[in-house]
Amino acid sequence: MKRYSLIINAFAEADLEVASNWYSSRKEGLDHEFIDEIDKAIQRIQDNPRQFAVVKKQIRMSIVKRFPYGIYFYIKADIINIFAVFHFSRNPKVLQKRLKPTIKKK
Repeated sequence: MKRYSLIINAFAEADLEVASNWYSSRKEGLDHEFIDEIDKAIQRIQDNPRQFAVVKKQIRMSIVKRFPYGIYFYIKADIINIFAVFHFSRNPKVLQKRLKPTIKKK
């Protein structure tokens, strides 16, 4: 089985921090549950990234279980680049702005 390296960019890291802080403020330990589900989703991505649907050009998305988030990534050679952990109720134009430079880099 092919093994992929993983890069989580600064935007995705910021997304995770904001979401984790929000869940922490709602219920004790919920932030840990959220991060656990994110970790599981990232492991599924790393195990078989091509199983996830292409949402635009080479961009793929994995849905996080239990939480309304998608993890957006692309594959280049043996590297998985995660560039967004995006809540489904957020304005999609924010995600589109992130997609444009990501797609142009290819």
